[in-house]
Amino acid sequence: MASLLNDVLRPLGKDSPIAKPSVQEKRDEILTAPSTPSRPTKSASKGAGSSAAVKGRVRRERSDKKKDIKFPVTPEQREELRRLASEMRIMDRKPGVKYETISNTAVLKKAMEQFAIFPERYPPLLYKDSGQYMHAEPILKEYEQIEALARRWNLSYRKTVYRLIMNYIFIKEVDMDAYRKQQK
Repeated sequence: MASLLNDVLRPLGKDSPIAKPSVQEKRDEILTAPSTPSRPTKSASKGAGSSAAVKGRVRRERSDKKKDIKFPVTPEQREELRRLASEMRIMDRKPGVKYETISNTAVLKKAMEQFAIFPERYPPLLYKDSGQYMHAEPILKEYEQIEALARRWNLSYRKTVYRLIMNYIFIKEVDMDAYRKQQK
């Protein structure tokens, strides 16, 4: 007990672990510190992917990660897309969800499915940047398909999404079941 009290009540000196270093000691410590950190960083922490991070490899993106794409809309187009979103909101009855983006994403997905079957129904459109935008958030797989279409049509991603969505909402959905039955 007495030794514990002596350790606690001992005056603070240079050798004491509790003593605060002087300004000169701090400068000396900074100047002599190694340039690389002595502790491992978060990227090199324990786990299965730690060796990949240390060797400088790039992590793959998650397959369900969403990519945001915004596209311009006129007031008429915005009204139609918002009408579709409100129909979805009525069906789901979830107040805190951003239905416009979810609805636009669903329309984009349907448009891409339709394009795969009926590419002639997606002619080039006059692209006009109206200054008002809406968003769609396709997952990585769908985004890669949009990239391929953009390269094929020699358009930007935004113009490609605009072409798909606008052709879809104004031509409407084709009965794919009837089309498939005709093909058999």
